[in-house]
Amino acid sequence: MLSRCQLLLLLLGLFLVVVNADVDCSKRPKLMNPRTCCPLPEFISADLKQKCVEYNVTPNGEPITDDTRFHQPSPCFVSCIFNKIGVYENQKVYIDKLKDYVQVQFKDNSEMQNLAIDAFTTCGSKISEFKDMKGDFPSLCSWTQTFLVVCVYKEMLKNCPATLWSNTQECNDAREYFANCKPSKK
Repeated sequence: MLSRCQLLLLLLGLFLVVVNADVDCSKRPKLMNPRTCCPLPEFISADLKQKCVEYNVTPNGEPITDDTRFHQPSPCFVSCIFNKIGVYENQKVYIDKLKDYVQVQFKDNSEMQNLAIDAFTTCGSKISEFKDMKGDFPSLCSWTQTFLVVCVYKEMLKNCPATLWSNTQECNDAREYFANCKPSKK
C-alpha cells in the first residue's frame, strides 16, 4: 500500500507528464523580444556595442536598430562582440573568460552571473548539434556564434528568476515551448 507521501509524489509526477503533454511543438509561440518576459540586465555593454556597431547591419548593408524586424543582431556583429570579449574561439566557449566578463558586467548580481554562465555552458555543448542540424552557411561571419546567442537567450528565458518573470499567458506559453520542444531540422 502506498503512503500518503508516495501517493502525493505519484500524483505530482502524473500531473507534470500531463502538463508537458499539453505543449504543441508544431506551433511556435509568437515572435517577441525575450526582454518582454524576462527583463534581464544587458549582457553586452554599451561600450562594446559601440566598438562593433559597424558590423551590425542587414545583408543589404542597412544598420540594424531596435525597430528592425527580428531584433536579431547580424552574425558579423556577434562575431565582433565575441572576439572583443574572447569567450568563443575555434568552435569552443571559454568559460573562464566568460566568468571574468560576467563578473564585471553583473558585478552586483551573482544570480545573473550564474544564470549567464549556466546558459553559455549549456549552449556551448549544443554547438555541434546546431552544425549538424543546419550545416554550413555561406557567410563572411559565423552563424554558429549567432546560434549561441539565441540559445543563451532561450536558456535564460527558460530559467528566468521568478523576481523578474512577467507572468503573462504569452510569456508562459513561450517558456513552455522552449522548455519542451526541440527546434525542427530544416
